Amino acid sequence: MSDRYKKKRVLVIDGDILAYQIATNNEQPTNWGDGLWTLHADEGSCIQQLDAVIDDLGANLSADDYVVALTDKNNFRKDVLPTYKSNRKEKRKPIVLNAMREHIMKKHNGIIWDNLEADDVMGIMATEPALNEERILVSIDKDMRTIPCNLSQDGTTIEQIPEKIANYNFMIQTIMGDKTDGYDGIEGVGIKTAEKLIKKYTNVTLLDLWKIVKGIYKEKGYTHAEALQQARVAHILRHGEYNKKTGKVKLWQIK
Repeated sequence: MSDRYKKKRVLVIDGDILAYQIATNNEQPTNWGDGLWTLHADEGSCIQQLDAVIDDLGANLSADDYVVALTDKNNFRKDVLPTYKSNRKEKRKPIVLNAMREHIMKKHNGIIWDNLEADDVMGIMATEPALNEERILVSIDKDMRTIPCNLSQDGTTIEQIPEKIANYNFMIQTIMGDKTDGYDGIEGVGIKTAEKLIKKYTNVTLLDLWKIVKGIYKEKGYTHAEALQQARVAHILRHGEYNKKTGKVKLWQIK
């Protein structure tokens, strides 16, 4: 095929995880004696590591271009579920994290969209029409598997997540919740139980799958509203569910 018809390969990198990991791994405690301890991090070293990782991703995945997605200070999910990620409020953030986010925005095609997490930016970019681009999501986050996309989780290989598999993974997430993000799903149900409940439905439509999941919630004593709330929190946005001009989100709904 002529290069004239070759799509431009664009990486959409999860900047939240990348910046957090590097910032955390580079913190060093220092004991000054007499019970005095301080925490230090070399901002320059962190930035060099970040630059190197992004360069390596581009080379290993044969990218023509890239963007790096970051989470906004406002999050629409907190309007859906006020306790969303409230368990993280007291957790200290790495001391150079903000500096790394600023570096990403200035030097690495950083993207922040109002009211969205980096996951949502990635989900929208992966599913919106891009005739001249082949977009590859780059993240170790399991939630990326709920998006129909081309995905690299190891930074070297790419796999395709078909829509039916993405929808199935989305419903698994809705059933089991995510304790680290502060939403519980069905109490006492983990990944193995969730998969056991719907494993034979991997090839059905999302509407049929949702009917099954609603039925499971009902059997466990939950209301339709509670099931829908969990699904809306679990759902990573796709094309058509966000207005970039207004920052408004179209909450997930299926009839």
